[in-house]
Amino acid sequence: MSIEFHCEKCGRLVKAPDDAGGRHGKCPSCHQSVYIPEPDVEPLELTPIDEDAERREQQARAEAADLARRLASDREPPSGPDDGPNLRGQVAEPRMPMDQLVIEYAKAMASGDLNTAEQYAQDIRRDRNKAKEAIQALMSDDLMPEPLASVPRPVLVGFFKQL
Repeated sequence: MSIEFHCEKCGRLVKAPDDAGGRHGKCPSCHQSVYIPEPDVEPLELTPIDEDAERREQQARAEAADLARRLASDREPPSGPDDGPNLRGQVAEPRMPMDQLVIEYAKAMASGDLNTAEQYAQDIRRDRNKAKEAIQALMSDDLMPEPLASVPRPVLVGFFKQL
């Protein structure tokens, strides 16, 4: 089988071998350089669309989006007063002073209670300026508060850097 096309310059019918497709050659009539097009490729036979599979896939996507939306709403803090029940039915503790939050965070980290430490860290991050002041005041004292007296200073510094 060969590729048949008309020369761009003189309009004559040109025949070229299949392996010449996509390259340039010379027209046998006018000797001008011409582009030899790719050979015509037969169209692929496509299988019919499985409408049941399409419907199942669309339903699965909708379920996944609904689940993602419900999970995102579970992560958000409840609206309303601070002392009301949260999504898990627990009563939120009233907000404590920043210096106490910092001490409680360090105690939780030192005891390995990472979930509680993360809750305190979230409260601390809400007001970074006050947190920075409280940490500087705590670290500038020669004596640590009693709950933190047994925790080495470099370890405390590491905990506070994670904030």
